[in-house]
Amino acid sequence: MKVHVQFFSRLCDLVGRSEMDLDVPAEGTVADLLELLYSRTPALREWDKSILVASGVEFVGRDYVLKSEDRISIMPPVQGG
Repeated sequence: MKVHVQFFSRLCDLVGRSEMDLDVPAEGTVADLLELLYSRTPALREWDKSILVASGVEFVGRDYVLKSEDRISIMPPVQGG
């Protein structure tokens, strides 16, 4: 199934693009998606403990089951100032 992935801030720089469409297995989770992304861009794994993930406008956990045509956002930690 296909999901649309958007990257923000430094993660966008690491991946070399701001968005992409990826095929993931049916019943795949955010954790599965992250492992796929880490295999394609190993430098992303350094951000694993602090990465934030959203589906649409809602933050989701790594156990979130992906749905076809989900719009997934991958973000570094949010900082204020």
